[in-house]
Amino acid sequence: MTISITKAGILDLDDLAPLYQAYRQFYIDHAIPYAHCSTDFEQTRAFIAERLAHGDSRLYLARNQAGEAVAFAQVYTSFSSMFLCRSWVLNDLYVAPSQRGQKLGETLLAHVEKEALAIGVAILTMETSPENVQAHRLYQKMGYEREMGHLHFVRKLGI
Repeated sequence: MTISITKAGILDLDDLAPLYQAYRQFYIDHAIPYAHCSTDFEQTRAFIAERLAHGDSRLYLARNQAGEAVAFAQVYTSFSSMFLCRSWVLNDLYVAPSQRGQKLGETLLAHVEKEALAIGVAILTMETSPENVQAHRLYQKMGYEREMGHLHFVRKLGI
């Protein structure tokens, strides 16, 4: 299968938003902390539009030979105080269910890594739910290591 991956722009919004909504719905349905998140499509679309308009994240969109949007990844820029370098938080990665099993996740991760290296990003971090075993296998296969000894804390402000 031939896949093209590009950095998404505002013209990709109508193709990206349904994938993003499906990604969110997966976590809303399967992970308790997200049970009370909004499922409103227009809110999801507006959130993506804002990211694209402000450029405060990088969204990579994968399309199949027919030009259909089939997967995406979103990264946010950060820094590592301990390693004194730029880092990216791979916040979102999603492959449409009908396209799974074709190594699209691997292809998308490899593309993100290549883009990161090209601009001097030294560390990629991510998190996923404990139940998402398929994602765990993919990340480990791609060389990501599970960090132990850190706790993740969240304080919700205004939501």
